[in-house]
Amino acid sequence: MTYVTLLVIVKPSYLLMILIYLLLVIAKNQSIKMLMRSYIIFYQDTWNLTYYILIPKKCCYMLFFEGKREPTVSNDLNISINGKIVKKVSEAKFLGVLMDDNLSWKPHIAQLNKTLKSACGRLYRIANSLPSKLHKQIYHSLFESHLSYAISVWGGVALSNLEPIFRTQKKCLRIMFGDTETYLEKFRTCVRARPFGEQKLGIEFHSREPSKPLFTEHNLLTVQNLYRLRCIMELVKIVKTREPAPLHGTLYISKQNTNRFITPDPSIYFFYQAPMLWNNFRKSTHNLGLEQDENLIKNILKNSLLSAQQQNLDYWSNINFTEFLAADIGKTGIGEAS
Repeated sequence: MTYVTLLVIVKPSYLLMILIYLLLVIAKNQSIKMLMRSYIIFYQDTWNLTYYILIPKKCCYMLFFEGKREPTVSNDLNISINGKIVKKVSEAKFLGVLMDDNLSWKPHIAQLNKTLKSACGRLYRIANSLPSKLHKQIYHSLFESHLSYAISVWGGVALSNLEPIFRTQKKCLRIMFGDTETYLEKFRTCVRARPFGEQKLGIEFHSREPSKPLFTEHNLLTVQNLYRLRCIMELVKIVKTREPAPLHGTLYISKQNTNRFITPDPSIYFFYQAPMLWNNFRKSTHNLGLEQDENLIKNILKNSLLSAQQQNLDYWSNINFTEFLAADIGKTGIGEAS
């Protein structure tokens, strides 16, 4: 009954965070964790009573091991429902996120990249048929909506693991906002019509249009900075509303400084990443506190991320995805929607 209640009142990313936290806590002194996914049917009888029925054929379970250590129990657990065996899997989709037995999120990132590439194909076919003023809205609706779904759960992986998605995102921006005429002009010129010495195509012909100016011109965040934005804003919302309670209980605010969090052991999960990102962000905005308006915090944070993202205009580097640039609350223009 608790599972059903959480599913109704908690949004998917929060429920996934709670699930991961429970798995980690339960297995803190053990070498094995287990997750069982169940499909439930609801129906009512003539007395208006609700029943919950498990469907064994659609149920599965997964074993989570601590790092690379060998399990201390058998891999083959005989789990059955009404005499029917529940199958074991190494990965399964839960609330739209593909979870694997190592919680590395690599299967989900690979699957998401395929979805985003498919979205690029659809956008390529319709981009020239739509007014340019609608391109940004279409990008948010058909591309970024997939990219940002539950990103605070799986986006804490290493930057190198996010690189395939980042390449697809840059491709999408070239499709929606790039210089299409210049790109097509490359293929309209016959080889014989080119000046002598330029018949052979070199690096300049095959080079792609720089994507960084496109992000800057349209005030769009990369997948790495979109993760930082969502993580910090969800942290602020959890602290302000104290909901959901299981997640709020994992956050520890310093007694000496009520705007600073005590971070747990380093990991890729929200429980460490969000407090760590907030502490780093607040170093660049000393006057900003958790008591500030949520929209104000979001606008200052986005301006800070966009400024950091625009450093080194000629190429992308790690500082574009790891640093926060100073943003003063009282400065004119800061806090305005971009």
